[in-house]
Amino acid sequence: RWREWDLFDDLYKLVGVPVVTVQLRYNGWVTELQDLERSRQLKRAAGLDNLLYTPDADFSCFADLAFTSPEDYYIGGQGSLIQAVLTPGDPYMPLPNDAIISRVQKQVLELFPSSQGLEVLWSSVVKIGQSLYREAPGNDPFRPDQKTPVENFFLAGSYTKQDYIDSMEGATLSGRQAAAYICSAGERLAALRKKLASSELEGTLRDSNTADELSFI
Repeated sequence: RWREWDLFDDLYKLVGVPVVTVQLRYNGWVTELQDLERSRQLKRAAGLDNLLYTPDADFSCFADLAFTSPEDYYIGGQGSLIQAVLTPGDPYMPLPNDAIISRVQKQVLELFPSSQGLEVLWSSVVKIGQSLYREAPGNDPFRPDQKTPVENFFLAGSYTKQDYIDSMEGATLSGRQAAAYICSAGERLAALRKKLASSELEGTLRDSNTADELSFI
């Protein structure tokens, strides 16, 4: 029945794509470009403290988590923890983890030649068969609005209609937009809640009367 509404039916036109996330732990700081000596010391994090994007690698975005999120990922005596996201990850899904790590490592070194000579101490590969939707030409109109044709039913998520791509930032913005819709519908939702409460009360009284009649019989 949901598919009777175009807004919900269009969701089936958004096809999920595979995503491969690779983590590489090094014995130095990969994104430190200015000072070679600083990139080799392990007393403090060094490099680019930001989420990074590049058109020159198979991974669309990456970051040194040991630097950007030190409370969770910095380990004393170790260096960068590069997390690279391969999306769409179709070409990588059938490959063994060792081959994926080798390819990503090669591209990391090409992006940051100063990291030549650093060793990978630890690595991880996570494959997700269907993650983000495929951002093919013409797909954007199929993303649903946060407000739906169903009363008191709202959507939120990075796949919904907002200014960003299918991402964490997009998910956050969609939540703000959904909250705005809910706030603007406050009076109507309050009236609906009162109506539902009244219906529940009538149902309770009806059940009570039925029970009394059965007891009397």
